[in-house]
Amino acid sequence: MIMSGTEVEHLYQNHYAWLHAWLKKRLNNSHTAADLAQDTFVRILSKQDKLYFDRPQALLTTIARGVLVNWLQRQAIEQAYLEVLAAQPEQCLPSPEQQLQSIESLALIFKVLASLPERQQQIFIYSQLEGMKQQEIAQRLHISVRTVIRDLSQALTHCLSVIHQELP
Repeated sequence: MIMSGTEVEHLYQNHYAWLHAWLKKRLNNSHTAADLAQDTFVRILSKQDKLYFDRPQALLTTIARGVLVNWLQRQAIEQAYLEVLAAQPEQCLPSPEQQLQSIESLALIFKVLASLPERQQQIFIYSQLEGMKQQEIAQRLHISVRTVIRDLSQALTHCLSVIHQELP
């Protein structure tokens, strides 16, 4: 069934405590669990016209797992970024605002790359990050230049569509 606003409200009232407890058990942190539970319901609100469900806890668990995985990935990206910053001289450190913006950008890049097929990931990285020419990429991956051009075009189109969805 498709969820109405009233159904989302009932879902929240009847299952928020359960979801919070489910997340708290996995995180061992009540505050983060509360944040992620809220994020789960925000996702439901943003997709309510596309959601079909018969079992509310199954729906919540599925969406909350995705929210949790995204949060854990972001934590790993943030930790890696902060470790790199810790090795930098203090005068070279970006402002806290720049650090946050960098972490958000890295998380978005990770999300985009993770959603591409493996060969498209490789081609994108070789092209955009390593500056390799299409012929070099084709030779390295043992594929045709035409395949490189097609996969790179698809990867760039996909990147633009994900970025467009993420921007306000």
